[in-house]
Amino acid sequence: MRNTMATIGVIVVRNDIFLFREVFICAILQDGIICLGGIGETGIRSSPEREAELLVVSGVWPNRSSHQLLPFSPPTHHPPPPPPPSRVCSSAPTDGAPATCLMEAAALEEVQNCAVKLRSNPQRHRNKVYVGCGAGFGGDRPKAALKLLERVEELNYIVLECLAERTLADRYRVMVSGGKGFDPRVKEWLSMLLPLALDREVCIITNMGAIDPPGAQKEILDLASDLGLEITVAIAYESPISHSGSSVLSNESIGVGQGRSTYLGAAPIVYCLETYKPHVVITSRVADAALFLAPMIYELGWNWNDFEELAQGTLASHLLECGCQLTGGYFTHPGDAYRDFSFEQLLDLSLPYAGVSYKGEVCVGKANGSGGLLSYSTCAEQLLYEVGDPANYITPDLVVDFSDVQFHQISKDKVHCKGAKPSNPCRPEKLLQLFPTESGWKGWGEISYGGQECLRRAQAAEYLVRSWMDERYPGINEKIVAYVMGYDSLKAIGGNKDSFSAKEVIDARLRMDGLFDQEEHADGFVQEFIALYTNGPAGGGGISTGQKKEVILQKLLVLMATPLYLMNNSCHLSDFFIISPLLT
Repeated sequence: MRNTMATIGVIVVRNDIFLFREVFICAILQDGIICLGGIGETGIRSSPEREAELLVVSGVWPNRSSHQLLPFSPPTHHPPPPPPPSRVCSSAPTDGAPATCLMEAAALEEVQNCAVKLRSNPQRHRNKVYVGCGAGFGGDRPKAALKLLERVEELNYIVLECLAERTLADRYRVMVSGGKGFDPRVKEWLSMLLPLALDREVCIITNMGAIDPPGAQKEILDLASDLGLEITVAIAYESPISHSGSSVLSNESIGVGQGRSTYLGAAPIVYCLETYKPHVVITSRVADAALFLAPMIYELGWNWNDFEELAQGTLASHLLECGCQLTGGYFTHPGDAYRDFSFEQLLDLSLPYAGVSYKGEVCVGKANGSGGLLSYSTCAEQLLYEVGDPANYITPDLVVDFSDVQFHQISKDKVHCKGAKPSNPCRPEKLLQLFPTESGWKGWGEISYGGQECLRRAQAAEYLVRSWMDERYPGINEKIVAYVMGYDSLKAIGGNKDSFSAKEVIDARLRMDGLFDQEEHADGFVQEFIALYTNGPAGGGGISTGQKKEVILQKLLVLMATPLYLMNNSCHLSDFFIISPLLT
């Protein structure tokens, strides 16, 4: 694996003026991760041997009374403090121009033994913070988030967790085709939530930025302008930077090219909250739990070595991250004595929230008097969701031991949670990185048959499509799979035409999928499937077909050490992590 180096930079934009303020370097190496903090207000300069330019867009100051644009004068530069020995030094541009800052990668000799500092005197802003989940996936309901905001008046933050690996791949595919790289529903969500959130002083944190957080930022700022709202929007995201000096704010550096995404932790969000006090924070691929953990760290004054508190905060975050799965969604099961409740109770599900104290005490809740169910069972089910080893739940910020977690019902709508603790070791050795890769062309089709021997007719339809495809493209059948929904789609019983299940089927829907190397083959598959209407068995109907380019996310494990320590190796500039706020 090649060495890579990442930087966390800060672009501050106030009233259309871009200022390059601070840079943090994180070098991801074969053996670990190197981090430097707070080096300069205008840029960094280290080793002269290796260079990469960062273009900071210079802006203008709008004269709001006359709507004229006045020339921008850069602020007076404040020199950074002298660097300690063996650390990267910084220097101001000699011509005073704000447009371009030169950054150079440092050889390891200059930065070894330089550790990232803990948060400097973190302030406790609250004794208890209330964080709600407004969405647990991209298809969640904005109206439910609004209800949570209306019903739970103590909320300080509402998190919209809308980005999965599948949706990340979809956004990448859309963006490289010229579409939006961020969640296209971000305007719908924020138009519903922003007015009340601002009125209640509730900060919104969301990963709906996906591949293009700056695009989502602009969308929200335009929305706020239309609504007559004055807001600050901060973004935290990962973006490649090339040695050619292309702008970190350009499409060429956001979600385009390799399109890789590393699961980031809470630190960039904490920095946004601490520095800019934003109304909205937009991120790219951030670990789900980190979205919720960040406001706890900021508000409660936790530091990165408060492992016991961070473990409890991670427990609360993991319970919240899937939304209504904690409060009865994806849980009810008619006929099961432990999971059966009425349809009406399911209708009025409340999204969950958590109250977390500075001591790490956690209580999860739902809106008073709401439907659904919040109980030991729903908490236990969500605790184990997407967890391989409960004793080692890995996040970018902490590895947590859930094996001794306990839940105690306080009331119908509240459960106390305790027992999470840091694992040993408590820092992850590797980070998960996602890499979108084109994987051919997918074609699919569905058709229904009903009544006597409908299953046999569905099987005949499959036989015909396979035969036609083999006649058209010999040897391609191995790229096609087929199943009958409700019969063998789960592959538990199906395949035996003489079985009791086969005789009892009175409604069969055949589904066939093909993953092909060429677009022509996917198109041909769709054409042959549609031909079943007049060339297939009797009584077929409800045909549905489609084809698309398939993008999958390969998973890489990036070796790293704890972000609090430096490791030894050489490095080169490769990635750029950006945190930037905009104000209307």
